[in-house]
Amino acid sequence: MNARQESKLNMYQGVQLLCKNNSTITNTNIAFTEALNVLDLNITEIQSYATLAIKHTKGISTDKNLVKANLCLVASKVAGFIFAYASTVNNTVLMEEANYPLNTLKKLREDVIVPTVNNIYQVAHANLNVLANYGINQASLDELSHAIADYNKIVPITKTKSSERANFTDNIAKLIEETDTLLKNRLDKLILLFEATHPDFVNTYKKVRHVDAPNKTITQIKGKVSNKVDGKAIEGAIITLSGTTSTTTKSDKEGNFMFKPASYGDYQLSIKATGFKDYIDNAFVVKKGNVNRVLVGLEG
Repeated sequence: MNARQESKLNMYQGVQLLCKNNSTITNTNIAFTEALNVLDLNITEIQSYATLAIKHTKGISTDKNLVKANLCLVASKVAGFIFAYASTVNNTVLMEEANYPLNTLKKLREDVIVPTVNNIYQVAHANLNVLANYGINQASLDELSHAIADYNKIVPITKTKSSERANFTDNIAKLIEETDTLLKNRLDKLILLFEATHPDFVNTYKKVRHVDAPNKTITQIKGKVSNKVDGKAIEGAIITLSGTTSTTTKSDKEGNFMFKPASYGDYQLSIKATGFKDYIDNAFVVKKGNVNRVLVGLEG
């Protein structure tokens, strides 16, 4: 979600909460109630697609970065050993072919890195008989071959996931448009039914319908769960954020978790992990336009 969409979602949730808190008023009109039900459904779907859009690529992008980092590391070692041999025998052509330190490989584009490391592999394979004393053997080549295969395997998966994420983003845009139309054509008109009997409610509704200027920073929560005793990260902890709606995520291998986007306001934050005591914060405040950070150490 972009900042403008987040601001609109915050406004939708404001309308939702106001009407929920005044259900004795809104329930007196069937047409208004039906429109509210559609609003509730749209908000739930927007939040669902936003969560999917983040989670869909977060894990696979992390995996791709790890696979690429391993590929660069293995290839740079092989290239370094080849370079050392080439320098010893004063083979400038071979030195040029193997002149790929780790930082250079890391900077290569996706369409360049595979041909480059394939060339390093071919050079090593062609000179295998003279490279044994320089740290290269068949096991080294097998390790590089596996690293190349792992990278080739994950690249198309990442592209597919990115395409699917674009679909989620498109669905969010459509739901935002539908919800704007719902508010403008139905709820904004029907709210006038309560103007004579509940003017304060109507005035508050009109104020809540204002969309704040979008923040440059998307409201979000970033946190880490660790063992309070030794500080080690806790993977797989279940983090639940409960307020007007409830959403759940899990911590990764480094103990990190994220809710993005997150609506600002007051929540209950609970964290559960096998072998540890539950953590509950009943007064967790999410500040608008901020990266709200949480560091929690669980007790055994």
